[in-house]
Amino acid sequence: MSKAISLSIDERTKQETDNFNRNNKSELDYNSSMNDDINSLEWLEIIEEVCPYIDNIVRAPKVSLVGETEVRKIEKAKKTSVDTVKDLSKHTDYIDKVDPVTGDVLPSKLLVSFREDTFNTYENRFIYTLILNLLRFMMEKEEKLKSYKPKVNRSLKYNAVTTNGKEKVCISLDIDTMPTGKSKEGSDLDKALNNIKKRMKKIRQFINAWLASELITSLEKQHAILVMPPVKKTNLILKNPNFKMATKLWDYLYSVNTPDKKKTDGLNSNGDDLLKYLLDSSFLLDYYVLDSISIDKNMQKEKLCKYALMIIMNQVQTAVNILMENGIKISEQELLKLLTTEYSKRKNASQIGSKDIKEKFQKEMDDYLSRTSKYL
Repeated sequence: MSKAISLSIDERTKQETDNFNRNNKSELDYNSSMNDDINSLEWLEIIEEVCPYIDNIVRAPKVSLVGETEVRKIEKAKKTSVDTVKDLSKHTDYIDKVDPVTGDVLPSKLLVSFREDTFNTYENRFIYTLILNLLRFMMEKEEKLKSYKPKVNRSLKYNAVTTNGKEKVCISLDIDTMPTGKSKEGSDLDKALNNIKKRMKKIRQFINAWLASELITSLEKQHAILVMPPVKKTNLILKNPNFKMATKLWDYLYSVNTPDKKKTDGLNSNGDDLLKYLLDSSFLLDYYVLDSISIDKNMQKEKLCKYALMIIMNQVQTAVNILMENGIKISEQELLKLLTTEYSKRKNASQIGSKDIKEKFQKEMDDYLSRTSKYL
């Protein structure tokens, strides 16, 4: 029978673990020889996020009522207004003749006022310019993807130093990978590239639909003037949620196209907080292994049992943090269900194993007694 233990965290072990985590100073550096920033999908995620908002604007564009005046020959002046009379009083040269009997005035030409709806507003020109910039940006990405020759050499370096109150602990970890030459189509990299192409195709469909829209075709016919940075903060651009998101994309496109923007030949980072957090947790686990090693097997077993409870607590915390940081919500009931399911599997496997041993031992004993019964 397994020995029953008290399921409680050893306070000294907990204090040392808290010190270990609190004092940990770690650095993470990873890189890949995958060429260019096609691998960093920040640009793709931002564009995907903003596309529906631009689509809202293009599908229901704001129009402006523009009033204009024009002096026309009287036979072409179909409608007059108060402005027509005021203008005629100022320009008597428009008067051709006056009837001496009735006093009626007969002008040769008149000022005509008319109003019309137009898409040619600053906000619409802003969207028009943004779509053209986005089209150019996507064309560049598509060209890069055509000539993309992935290399999958990767390396990761992790260094950390900490103290748990009783000793200083250091770790240095280097991991390198390189292709084995056995990779086939359908590898993770191939799947990732195909997924990028599909996502880019959807964005292109958005852009093509926008270019064919009434808003864009109308502005093209009018040879609308493109908007230059900085963008004017009009009320519509500042307050409308669709224009707010459009401004986010505008700012991003201009930030990545600045001349002093550093270009990299691969995925290279000096540390992702979430990845470093995972390695910090692994560092603690490695230390538990080191600290448990002992000539005295009973002492080793005792330490392992103490650390086992700490491992459960820390690993659950690590897993929950990773899920929450990535937007995955998990309830206490769901977490408890996962733990109890895994515990049940391990318990059942252990019981089945013990039952098999007992049955085998009993069979051997029965065979032995059967063979020796004639001598008894």
